[in-house]
Amino acid sequence: MSTRQHVEILPPHPLRAGYDRALERGSIADDFQRRLEPAHFNPGYLGALTERVEQALRQDPADETMRWRLAFLLLQNNATAAAVERAADLLAGTTLPQGRRLAHLVAGILGRAGRPRTGRRVRRVNWSINNRCPMSCQGCYNPFAAEQIDLAQAYRITDKLAAHGTSDLVLAGGDPLLWPPIFDVVDHAVAGGLKVGLDTTGYTLTAEKLARLRGLSSLRLPLDAVTADVQRAFRRSPDGNLLQALLDSLALCDAEGFDRVRVHTVASAENLHQLPELAAEVMSHPSVAQWVIFQWWGRRASPATVRRLGVAVEDVREVVEAIRRDHPGREIHLAESSERELLNWMIQSSGQVVTFGSGAEEEFILGNLLTDEVEEILTHPILDFEAMSRGIPVTPGTVFEPVDAGQG
Repeated sequence: MSTRQHVEILPPHPLRAGYDRALERGSIADDFQRRLEPAHFNPGYLGALTERVEQALRQDPADETMRWRLAFLLLQNNATAAAVERAADLLAGTTLPQGRRLAHLVAGILGRAGRPRTGRRVRRVNWSINNRCPMSCQGCYNPFAAEQIDLAQAYRITDKLAAHGTSDLVLAGGDPLLWPPIFDVVDHAVAGGLKVGLDTTGYTLTAEKLARLRGLSSLRLPLDAVTADVQRAFRRSPDGNLLQALLDSLALCDAEGFDRVRVHTVASAENLHQLPELAAEVMSHPSVAQWVIFQWWGRRASPATVRRLGVAVEDVREVVEAIRRDHPGREIHLAESSERELLNWMIQSSGQVVTFGSGAEEEFILGNLLTDEVEEILTHPILDFEAMSRGIPVTPGTVFEPVDAGQG
């Protein structure tokens, strides 16, 4: 096995590279662009900023930028149906490109307003249970929180999900394997009847840890390239042997007979040409039951990174279709970025629940499972149950039953 550096970081906010550093610190404009930082993306910060924007708008009601900011804040901070309606009013007739994008999103929310919101069930939940990671991936979409729950709180949340009727739970991060209580959480969730997938970098995976994870329905491991430079550049790891470390984790699953591995690959402009060769590597491992290729999603990346890594979905489809022909009978999924808008019902490491659109900065707080019930959160007007139904089950080789009025 390669020598692995033990690295645990709260990843820097992915939008930092795109910040306007000329803005005056403490100004509304600067505080608004910093609202998604881990220490700020919470009801308290957003509420205080909303009051400041409201006051500024009273002084100049025609300020389009301020109207857009207020609409965004109303949507992001536990929005009610009334808040969504007000956001629509604020954005009416906007000429700002970012305002038109937000107005489009609001129109979709209002279009779902008449559909049932009670009696719903969230089948699959993503939980960013640990806010530390050994990597800082390019364009990481995870809304890291500054706070970290403890084991007792994790049990409470797991029990709420089981009692609600959630069937599939994805434990992610950061990297959950860097959080020592994760094995107890897995055991508790499985004992409660949940099917559990664990989404890890695999960077610290050992035979001992794998033995503790036998109850998983799937173990998700990343692999994005066949060359070390491309792999390391995308995951932004300090380890020059990162690619070998990831391959070692797959080999370990092979050796230990763990046959429920789901490999995650992010397809970008920098690795698209390597995917056919990568397919041969992935499919050579008997532990791999499922391969998911994600179209790179630059929703939290700087504009320069979007230009460099962005890839057209048609190009990804063409490559994936060829791979499927070369590997018939294998379970290979393509996750297109357009299909991921409002797909995830994600719990942060603080217990806060969020979902996100496909545009920049579109992260929406829905509630907090330390204080709210699942059923309360599911009445949130922003949730799109049709989108949520497109999620892939945590158990390879299975599909969800069709959505009815009582499911999501």
